Amino acid sequence: MNNIPDKYIDLMAIVRKRLDVIDKIKSLGKDDFYLSETVAFHGRKIIEAIAFSCLLAVDNSLKSVPKDAKGQYNAEKIFKTLKKQGINALQNPSSIRQANQEEKIQHNVNVVIEGIPAKCLTYDELISIYQNLHNWLHELNPYTKKGHIEFNNTNQEQLWDDISRLEGMIEHHAMLVEGIGFYCTLRDKVTGDTKMIPISKISDI
Repeated sequence: MNNIPDKYIDLMAIVRKRLDVIDKIKSLGKDDFYLSETVAFHGRKIIEAIAFSCLLAVDNSLKSVPKDAKGQYNAEKIFKTLKKQGINALQNPSSIRQANQEEKIQHNVNVVIEGIPAKCLTYDELISIYQNLHNWLHELNPYTKKGHIEFNNTNQEQLWDDISRLEGMIEHHAMLVEGIGFYCTLRDKVTGDTKMIPISKISDI
């Protein structure tokens, strides 16, 4: 696939727009089922974009994508395929900073990308969130569900927790497969734009 970096940043820009929409909805309150339902819709789309971005990272580094994942729209199936093949292609929540003097001397680098393990999500955790969000996307069966208000009251805390975890994972991240990939921030501190730079892993610091 040509222009993989451009396709990657385009996906991340879409994720950022969806998160912006979710922020606007959040400002209206969390107690409305129909607003929560819209948040779940955007959250599910965000996970699908994450799955597609994993495939782009694999293609960028390994120059091929698993056949079972090509043309696939279901994020759960994509994650399961990558996991089955032992391909770690998930975003690593990270911060970027200037290298200190010792790091400059030892590793010959000017900047350091540091992972934030507490914000990492696994394939299984993303699948679980994907399934949670799916529960919002069907009309409630009156034979098995009490009603919209009750459903929202029962599930909204999990919904917002899931969205928060997704945003924490993706807002600033490194995406590396076999040491080759990207560093991306959805909201640049200076311009507010979604930005990305190509990176190659030199060493663990």
